[in-house]
Order: sequence, then structure tokens, then C-alpha cells
Amino acid sequence: MLTAAPDAEHAACVLRDIAAGAAALLEGRIAKCTIPLDGGPWELCLIVRGSQLLASVFRTGALPEIRWLDLPWDAHALTEQCRAALDVLDHALSTAYTQELRPLVEKLDRAASAPSPLPCRGVDTRVAWRSSSNGAVKLGFDAIVPATPSDGRGLVSDLHALLFRGRLVVEARGHRSELPEGFLFLQLERFVALCRPLLDAFATRKPMHARTNVGDAQIALRLGAEGKLALGISGRTPSTFTATNLDPRDFALPVAEAAIDLTRALVRCDRSRAKNLRLRALRTDARTLRRIARDLRDSTDKLNDDPALYRASAIPEAPVDERSTPDYADNRRLRYQERWRAEIEGIDLSGVAVLGDRVIVPGARELAALDTRTGSMLWSHPIGRAATSIVGDGVLRLSARGDAELRDASDGEVRWTTRIAPRAGAPAAVFAINAVGLPKTIVVAEGERRLVALDQHTGEARWRFAARSGGTFRFKRLGRLLVTAAGDASLVALDVATGETVWRVAASTPFSNTPCVHGDTVFAIGGANGRGRAQLFAIDAFTGATRWCADLAGASASAPAATSDVVAVVLTAPEGPRLVALRASDGELAFEVPLGNSPLRGRPASLSAFGSLLVANLPSGRVCAVEAPQGAIRWSRVLGTPRESDMPRRLDVQLRAGALFVPQTSLGVLRPRDGATIADLSGCELVPDLLRIDDECAIYVGEESGHLRCFEPAARLAVVRPN
Repeated sequence: MLTAAPDAEHAACVLRDIAAGAAALLEGRIAKCTIPLDGGPWELCLIVRGSQLLASVFRTGALPEIRWLDLPWDAHALTEQCRAALDVLDHALSTAYTQELRPLVEKLDRAASAPSPLPCRGVDTRVAWRSSSNGAVKLGFDAIVPATPSDGRGLVSDLHALLFRGRLVVEARGHRSELPEGFLFLQLERFVALCRPLLDAFATRKPMHARTNVGDAQIALRLGAEGKLALGISGRTPSTFTATNLDPRDFALPVAEAAIDLTRALVRCDRSRAKNLRLRALRTDARTLRRIARDLRDSTDKLNDDPALYRASAIPEAPVDERSTPDYADNRRLRYQERWRAEIEGIDLSGVAVLGDRVIVPGARELAALDTRTGSMLWSHPIGRAATSIVGDGVLRLSARGDAELRDASDGEVRWTTRIAPRAGAPAAVFAINAVGLPKTIVVAEGERRLVALDQHTGEARWRFAARSGGTFRFKRLGRLLVTAAGDASLVALDVATGETVWRVAASTPFSNTPCVHGDTVFAIGGANGRGRAQLFAIDAFTGATRWCADLAGASASAPAATSDVVAVVLTAPEGPRLVALRASDGELAFEVPLGNSPLRGRPASLSAFGSLLVANLPSGRVCAVEAPQGAIRWSRVLGTPRESDMPRRLDVQLRAGALFVPQTSLGVLRPRDGATIADLSGCELVPDLLRIDDECAIYVGEESGHLRCFEPAARLAVVRPN
């Protein structure tokens, strides 16, 4: 071990740790000593069993390697070896360093002559387990867990405490294979690590082929595009086999249960193992794997057998009076001029909103309201870092610690504060309920996978809902129903007044896009964005019954958009994106239109429906309008060839005053019927990461750099004919 050190100083450090650790073991001051070798992943572990000093050398990490395990090491021989090593290093070390090392070696010599180690707690324990489910795949294990000395010091990653030999048995469709005896904990770690990408591939409907060594056996997994698994076991095992036509969930679930049961058994044998970080990591990974497998397998549909209440609450709301809004549908040319500009440090674009005569602008240090006419500051308040959302006439602030406050948009003063579970690792999700006849609440994502509805007047929690797994929540409201996609394999409709689950649709793929509601039908895409093959579901909005489900020939790159006749989605492909439209009535293919030959490369597109017109805005700079249900391209424009850094954060197209406002590297204003440019905003050098349009068609453009500019329609001449 000392000869492997790169220089004398490193060798002296290892010698120091060995002498000091062995002496402390023999004196009974510690129960175990772990020494890193040369600062790398290799470690030397020393323990005392009885009066015998035992040594182990292994490599840590995701793929451990065990070189020695509990080999006897005579304490007197160790003392002589330390003296000899010190004599060899003496000429290469300073005198002061040598004087520090020699007392440690002498201390080890005295401890070896009169050892008094700590007694070993517990006894060797046999642990055994076998799958109790009736699935096609079963696992079982049998092992003797030795009593391992432990001093119960804090939270540590102790691989040595988990190194014990056992046998793992795998059964699949009548085949049985007993893997060669090996380190059981490490074998189950490999199985769990293998199952997570397997379920991800299954959920995204992608084929997968993986092969890994588990001890002296080799495990091979082959997942076909149709979702069936072939499991092969080979190597130095008396019984090898290949089982086909398996469900990946039936393989992952017993693997997760075996790992969880093993961690429980190890803690029962010795409570100090509950502090072992490596054991905790396996337990967490196995529980996550079990939850995902159950979510993909055990989710069941729930239908609403009394839809009358929800049909009655879905009466269309009165249309907004647009008589005061200008109409640019017949304009040949429109000129915009800059009204004002501002620069806000650390601007939070998701919280910028136009409310009447003011623009709410959250920054890194202050929350401000600017006058829409002049850009002057109406009010400002110092704030901490938090996510900002507009809720009716209020401003909701959510901090990473779970602090929530609602401020009045008129003066910025705090109306109420409350506290919810902190949400880490996922973006804030907020949806405000302000419809007539419904309780005014704010639905907020909290924790890893929960929703809470807060009263807009008091901040009091009205109801809570827990999704099956954590993810990004996306909402679409229809009357009293809040259709919710949480990134798992269930699409849920909640009653906004009570939080009750009205209906649920379960699938084998996750719902990762915002659902589309058209009439009495909810259209939702199953499958991960940009990966695997997607599915399109048509669901009765009030009962939750699936009317049809269609397999799509590619991965989705946009949320669905629907007209009266078809529902469409942008699919990604190596040869370029395509717009695929299905008949809304039965899911049959209506038309398919290529949208250029520039691959999306995982970047999302935007698809919007305006009457019978489907408008796709692509990250390649192309904007295409397709007439439904014929599938004819009405017009196609290229607004630029953007670089990745110049792409706006969102590509959503907005229709206001008869004009299409299209965010690309610059903002385009197009006429819907022919795609002609109505207004040229090339003078705005900002990338439109934020686009807001008020009732007078003034445009607010924000960039993540902190710049915010307002443009207003310039005066124009019009022919007024006498009556």
C-alpha cells in the first residue's frame, strides 16, 4: 500500500493513519478505522474481532471492487512493518515529521502488547426473503449477515458494513437461476440501477438493450419498441436462461421490493446501519423505483358517474367586449414606436404582467409597478428571492423555503402571508380560480408532489391533493373541473371547490404536456417530450371515459391544439418536424404536413389554433399556418435563422386585434389570412423572452438580461367615408 503512494509525503500520511487507527482500535477507543489510500477511491478498513486485527481493501463508488475482505493482520507484525517503512522513509522526510511519526508507532506497539478492543455488538444473523407476488418474475435471497463493530458515529458512507456474501435467486416464467454467491448488497444495487433506465425507456416507448455484470453472472435486458422485455442470465452460474415477453414493471417491482426488504433486515440486525449513507441511498432509490413501477402498473381509471353538475358549470363565459380594441385584420401596414424602456436587475419574466394601467415587474431585490403610459415607477417594495405569479388583482410570491405572500397590485402592500411545504427541484406551479360561482382560490404546487388550494382572501388552505409521483404540474380548467397533468402516468380532473378527484385516466406513459380542452373533450399527450413515441388521448371532459387513443409515429414537440374538426400536434423526427392532425371524432388520421427539414434537436415548438387555422412556430425560425380540416398550407414564413442563444424562452403565438404576434429572434406581427407582415419591429433588438399585449395593442417585450421595452401603435391615417 505504501509503495503505491506517488511520493514519500503521501506514503508517510498513509503510514500515520494506519498506525494511529490500529492503535485506537486495539485500545478500544474506536470500533472501526477507514483509511483512504492515496486520496483516491481505494480504502483500507481495519476492525478488531475478538483480539484479532482484520484488514479489508476495496474501491468505493458505483462499481465497487473488493481486493481483500477481513484478512487477519497480526498486530505485532503490523508494528514491525510500520517501523521498517518509517526507516525507509526516514531519509526522504524532514526530521520534525519523523519525530511525529515515531511516537505513533511506539503507541501501536504498546497497544499490540496489551489489546483491549471494544466488544463486537450483536451476533451473525441469517436473512432470507422471497417475492410474495404472483408476477411473472420473482426474486429471493439468502445470506448470513455478520456482526460488524460500529461506534455509531454520525451519518457516514460505510461500504465495509455492507460487504457480506449471500445468494440471489431469479425466477421468470418457469425458469430459475441461482446466481453465484457474491456480495448481496452490491448485487441488488446493480439490479436497481439497471431498472430505472428500463422503466424510463418503457414509459417513453423506446427500445433499450443493456448488459451488466452482477458478481460472476451477467444480466442482459432487451426492451422492444412494443414494450416487451427479454431477460437473460448467463455466466458462471449452473442455470442460465432467457425469458421473453415479460412486462418490465413485473421485473422492476420485485427488484425494488427485494432491495427495500434487505435494507430493513440490515437495520434490524444493527440499528447503527440506519445511519449508513450508502444503505440510505439504496433504500431511497428502491422506494422511488417501486413507486414508479406501481404508478405504471397499478394506476386504474376512475370514471365520474354523475357528470350533470360539471356540465352545468362549464357554460361558456360571456365574451370580452372588444369594441374598444383596434382591429388590424385589414391593415396593410402598421407602425410601432417605442413608448418607454426600463432595466430591472434580476428580472423574473414569469411574474411580469399588465394589470390595467400598470405593469408588475419583479426583480432580484425589489418588486415594482410601472405606469403603462410613461414607464415611471408607481410603487416599489424591497423583496427577497422568490417566484412571482399574478393572481387576479394580486401578486403572489413563493419562496424556496415555502413562504407565500399575496400583495395588492394597487400599492404592493402585503394582504396575507402563509407557509406551505417547500418545493425544491421543480418550477413553481400556480393556477388562480377567479370564475363566477366558484370559490376564489389559488392552486399552488408544494413539496415534491402535492397541490394546495389557498383562499385568495385569507391565505387559508382549503384542500390538498397528492400526485403519484413528483413532476411539473400543468393545468387546464373547464368550469368546475381542473384537469391536472403531473408528469406521471395519470391525468386527473379535480373539483376546484373541494379538491376531490372527479375522474382519473391511467396510462402506461406519462402525461407531460398541458392538456387541451375543446368542447366536451380533453385531448392529452402521453409520452415524454421529445423522446420516444407519443400517444394522443381523447377523453370525455365530464365523465373521464377515454373515447379513443391513437399511437403517434414520433415524439411530441408541442402540446395538442384542436379545431372543430381535428386535433393536431407537432412531432419531431430526424428528417424534420411534422404537423399531424387526427379527426377529433374517432382519432383517424386527417392529414400530415411536413414543417421543414431542420430537426428540432429536443427543442419544443409552439402550436396554436385560431378558428380553423393551425399555426406552428418552430425554433428553426419558421412559422407555418395550416388550414383545417383540409391540411392545406395557407402560408409559411421564415422570420430568421436563430442561434441557440437568441431563441426566446417561449414561442407561443398570440392573436390580438386580428393580428398574430409571433416571438422569434425578433418579434413579428403577421396577418392571419396570408402571413403578410403588418408591422416591422426590427428596431427592437431584444430577444422576446417575454411578450405581453394590452387592450390597446401596446406591446411589452422583455429579455432575460433585464431589459423591458414598451411599444405603442403609432398614429395612422384612415379613410373615413361619409354616411
